[in-house]
Amino acid sequence: MARIVSERFEYGRNFCNKLWNACRFAFMNLEGFSSGPVADGDLQVEDRWILSRLATTVREVTTMLDRYQFDQATRAVREFTWNEFCDWYLEMLKPRFRDEAARPVAQRCLVVVVDTLLRLLHPFAPFITEELWHKLNEVAPQRNVADAARAFGNSSSDAQSRNAPRVPLPTESVMVAPWPDLPANAIDAALEKRFERLQETIVAVRNVRSVYGISPGAPLKLFMRCAPDVAEQLKAVAGQFDFLSKTMLEAAGLDITPPTGCVSFSLGDADGYIPVGDLIDRVAEKARKEKEAEKLRGFIQSADKKLLNEGFMAKAPADVVDGIRATKAEQEAQLESIERIIRELS
Repeated sequence: MARIVSERFEYGRNFCNKLWNACRFAFMNLEGFSSGPVADGDLQVEDRWILSRLATTVREVTTMLDRYQFDQATRAVREFTWNEFCDWYLEMLKPRFRDEAARPVAQRCLVVVVDTLLRLLHPFAPFITEELWHKLNEVAPQRNVADAARAFGNSSSDAQSRNAPRVPLPTESVMVAPWPDLPANAIDAALEKRFERLQETIVAVRNVRSVYGISPGAPLKLFMRCAPDVAEQLKAVAGQFDFLSKTMLEAAGLDITPPTGCVSFSLGDADGYIPVGDLIDRVAEKARKEKEAEKLRGFIQSADKKLLNEGFMAKAPADVVDGIRATKAEQEAQLESIERIIRELS
């Protein structure tokens, strides 16, 4: 029990350090901040995504707290803070902070996110959020409640913001600040799905660099073989690939032919190909793929034994059987992709 409690304190400390450093970075880039509306056309795709994710998280946390599901509420706000806000959105804002024309909109969107996030986190981390609230007051003292509605850039929110009381923020303490209440029409499930696809692909590209020792600064080209709907999701956020992974999305769709001298990765419903020329050892890559294929064959064989075992099938719950079949189908698809890559490397 003591070890479990100690690990939880360790995780909590790491989270607070992450939050502190992220907010410190945000405050450093809020120099010259001026409060004001954000036009719909000025919002970048990453702004719409983070505001959608923020609105989704506010709704989830509020619902869970109403149900006294404190652990789930904590997990939801923690994952948003660590993953979407710290690891992705702040990274996407860096080039805009260096652009004088793009900087004001980036600052205003960032203030909305940080302000809302501190309110949302306060019940779970009261001391650090109170300290960060005071620091936010110093760099953005004139923000007001109408800015949050305007930042979503839709007509209904604009109308609401015009009628909203011009209550100056910040309050002296986050303890008396209103609980976040973001408009439901800020949530864009399709956009969130596109960014989820972007994140998965960039993580895969970064893994390729790590596995093969390719420099993070070396420019790469990416070809994705995938269904048309997946291709559209990737193309819609293609502008983020270059900055986040130094990679250009060259093409995506069902008619993609793997380029000569490429390495690959699989996301289950999409295959990625990255031409690397002489940057890697093709013989070693083929051997690695053959090991992956052999491992998958073992998993598939094990699943077949269970599905052909009459005793197991008679006793196993239906959802367990369905899970085994679904996993086997995914593994067979991965094996087919790997076997094709092996042939291409031969």
